[in-house]
Amino acid sequence: MPVSRIAKILYSVVFFALYSSFIFAMLGRNLLPLEIQKALYLPGTFWLGVMLYLTLWFLITDGICLCCNLTLARMRPKCFRRIQVIVGYLLVISLLSYGYYQFSHPLVTEKTIEIQKSGGKYPNLKIVAISDLHLGITIDRQRLQNYVRLINEQSPDLILIAGDLIDNNVRPLILENMQEEINRLQAPLGLYMCLGNHEYLSGIEHSMEFLQKTKIHLLIDQAVSVENSFWIIGRDDIHGNRYRKTVETLIEQTNPEQTLILLDHQPWNIYEAAENGIDLQFFGHTHRGQIYPLNYIADRIFNLSYGYKKIKDTHTYVSSGLGLWGPPCRIGTQSEIVVFNLR
Repeated sequence: MPVSRIAKILYSVVFFALYSSFIFAMLGRNLLPLEIQKALYLPGTFWLGVMLYLTLWFLITDGICLCCNLTLARMRPKCFRRIQVIVGYLLVISLLSYGYYQFSHPLVTEKTIEIQKSGGKYPNLKIVAISDLHLGITIDRQRLQNYVRLINEQSPDLILIAGDLIDNNVRPLILENMQEEINRLQAPLGLYMCLGNHEYLSGIEHSMEFLQKTKIHLLIDQAVSVENSFWIIGRDDIHGNRYRKTVETLIEQTNPEQTLILLDHQPWNIYEAAENGIDLQFFGHTHRGQIYPLNYIADRIFNLSYGYKKIKDTHTYVSSGLGLWGPPCRIGTQSEIVVFNLR
């Protein structure tokens, strides 16, 4: 830092204002006006990303400097700290700007699935599957409009949502009338959703009240037949309900001779469905870590943290999610909409 006392005080005030804004936004989410929440929450979550990468930068550069000092003559220039800080901030802000671009431009991931069962009236079925929209402060109505447009452009027969439609609080969704945008989603066979952990974190009663304003068919440990051609099974979230029904029990509500599609938020046991004859299962939750290097942690926690895997005759897909939580950035991962072409 410059020797100037004024510069040090100014830097400290800005630093701690950013550091604490996320905390104040979360504490005041039921009280503060929406515009003030955004003014606190967006810089605060962005700062979480800044802190992560600055910490990594200083660990790496200090480590290199220490190794040089131990093995060679002292090589650190007098202005090392100033260069370290300036270059660190420039690199981190550039990296997070790239991550924001990645987040703002979701991919459309297409996957053709062949199922060895009759599709009834639908031998060919186009499904758009999404998860983890996290509607709220970061994913506001304007961004939701872009998502709705992108989904409708795929001309799906059916839309599936694998939980975490809501972020931390239902209030921003109500104030911005986001149900109007959700109801613009177009799919002749309807919209189906299972609960995620954030529906419970937001207050399950409030989440349910909001979802009732939409045309989403919410499945909580339920199975439903679609035009007597195939079945959609929606599981309750494992963190919201530790005593949710097993896949084996839920299949008893279906006709297993027809195609069975399972919606579950968290991919903790991806093998249970394969043992019970599910044809396609779709998960979210992991974000695949969302920003590097957290994707390595997600890969270690889950058997499948992202992508496609076939287990016996069960096709399994874990999405990295369309929205996100925390820093509005995707680094090493990608926001996505998944399009299944079932044959």
